[in-house]
Amino acid sequence: MAMTPAALGRRYAPLIVLAAVQVLLVAVAPSSPNSGTSAYGSGGGSFAAGGGSGSGGSGFSGGASGAGGVNGSGGNLSASGGAGGGGGGGGGVGGGGSVGASGGFSGGQAAGVPFNCGPDGKTIGPTFGMPPCTPTVPQSQNGGSPMPGTNSSSINYVYYLAQGNAQVNAILNAENLAATSEQTCEALQAFTNEVNKRWNLYGRKFVSMDGPGNHSGKAYEQSQSDTCSFPYFQGQCSLTPPDPPCERAEADLIASMHPAYVIAPTADPALYNQLAKDQIVVSGGETEPDSYHTQVAPFYWDVFESGDLAAQMEAEYWCKKLNGKRVQFAGTGPGDVMHFGGPTAPPPIRKVAIVYPSTNGDPTSTLSANLFLSLVNGKECQPVGGQAKGYPYQSDINTAEQQSTTIVGELKADHVTDVMCFCDPIAPVFATNTMDSQGYHPELPMSGIGLIDYDVLGQLYNKNVQRFAFGVSFLSDQVSFDQSDAVKAFQDSGASGAPDKTENLNWAYYSLMGTTFQMAGPRVNPGTMRNGLFGLAPIGGGNDRLHPMLKFGNVGYTSQAYTGIQDAREVWWCGTQASPINGQPGTYIDVQDPSWRHQLGSWPADLKVFPNGPCAP
Repeated sequence: MAMTPAALGRRYAPLIVLAAVQVLLVAVAPSSPNSGTSAYGSGGGSFAAGGGSGSGGSGFSGGASGAGGVNGSGGNLSASGGAGGGGGGGGGVGGGGSVGASGGFSGGQAAGVPFNCGPDGKTIGPTFGMPPCTPTVPQSQNGGSPMPGTNSSSINYVYYLAQGNAQVNAILNAENLAATSEQTCEALQAFTNEVNKRWNLYGRKFVSMDGPGNHSGKAYEQSQSDTCSFPYFQGQCSLTPPDPPCERAEADLIASMHPAYVIAPTADPALYNQLAKDQIVVSGGETEPDSYHTQVAPFYWDVFESGDLAAQMEAEYWCKKLNGKRVQFAGTGPGDVMHFGGPTAPPPIRKVAIVYPSTNGDPTSTLSANLFLSLVNGKECQPVGGQAKGYPYQSDINTAEQQSTTIVGELKADHVTDVMCFCDPIAPVFATNTMDSQGYHPELPMSGIGLIDYDVLGQLYNKNVQRFAFGVSFLSDQVSFDQSDAVKAFQDSGASGAPDKTENLNWAYYSLMGTTFQMAGPRVNPGTMRNGLFGLAPIGGGNDRLHPMLKFGNVGYTSQAYTGIQDAREVWWCGTQASPINGQPGTYIDVQDPSWRHQLGSWPADLKVFPNGPCAP
């Protein structure tokens, strides 16, 4: 069976992102973004079928009474009295008919009882972030075909599987982080069945579309003699090095298939940008700048944090906890970081650098890195140990070793004490091995970018260097794979056994797709999708160790968040403690200070990592 990357982070392959994410880097900047006028309406989120206003939220804000805002051609769908209970219909569906959380259709239509609703007012399902209950709507009353890719009985969607890379898979397979084509196919089939089973789609079902020609997932599975034949779109574009023109051409091809939704966990930003410009709703990526979402709103979504939020979080962490203070956790050998000033001098004042992919087909990482540099070089704090500097690299595994040698030599010569990586999860494999070979063991403040804060990836990095890693993580506490939501969803779908260990990432996007369509209501379109997700109340965060805070819309630093995770934890690496994920040595340990997770602006100033000093290599 052929090995394929089951999407991880930005451009490299698979990994398990914890199921806490469930509710739910790159040649030319997005060209000619949409002006806000679309086939569905114009400006300000008013993309409502029949021209109705889409402002006001979804009405399903965590069970609170809603004032509507999911508009059809006749009125609002509301949860008056609270999701899962309360009074009768406060809004119409279709031609004047009304439905409420318990009131039923008026005019003699079938009862609109809450669909698959639990006693807590949430839809019953395998994921912590299941949406609040919404009323059943008969198929005959769901509006038929309110947007391309839908009709009264189906929602056509495309799953985009990025092209694999043998060198990347060889690295990841050492930690069981690569999936066979058949394993991926089986998971996609199970997850489609599960979303159709548990989410309220108002009489419709998700139907996966097969790619044409050499993009056919079914044909690829047959060529590998796989027994699974579930349809998907097989990408043919190189991710390392990236190929933006190819990605845009594939996006246009997908758009010509007229799907209602696209899941693309891993691709270059060009794919998402082009799909959104083609007015196709798409989710995927990870840590793009907010502008990459808002310029093409409401068509591009993600379950992860934005690049803007990540840069601001890391700048606040640096300025409050590390700037102007002497190095504590670094190499002590001759000429190493702790002795940059000489063998008898005190440890140097910290000086930070950021390593990031320069273009990757699109300058998204550069934008985030530049934001971080501007903040730590004067906008948020004045650099005491020396001006912070960026060290870009090209996302090309064929030259990764050579680039690492050059960049590490520059970092050491510049007496950089703290190296922050805004990078993909494979780059640290090369960088940390090169650092160790050059006798350079700096502090590694975590950025939380590229999922390098995931235990099993940390186990791939050089243990003599990785032992000094600490800082910001957007993931939650880790659990064993058999307790993760992907396994629960796979088994609840009726599939036997368990999925491969890369599937929590795919499941995060499937559950987001389900919630998007449920919260949009029966008259679904891009505007009602936006209103539904923006209207959801935040979940997780604070002292919830297992779930990040998830919220779209108004999240403080922006009122237009099209990305989900909005807080982070503080962690430090211990290479001698076993990970709960796989039982192998190496795990990130939380700091409770004063709560488990922190929103932007709430980082405490004291540093409590490595309470007993760095763990042994």
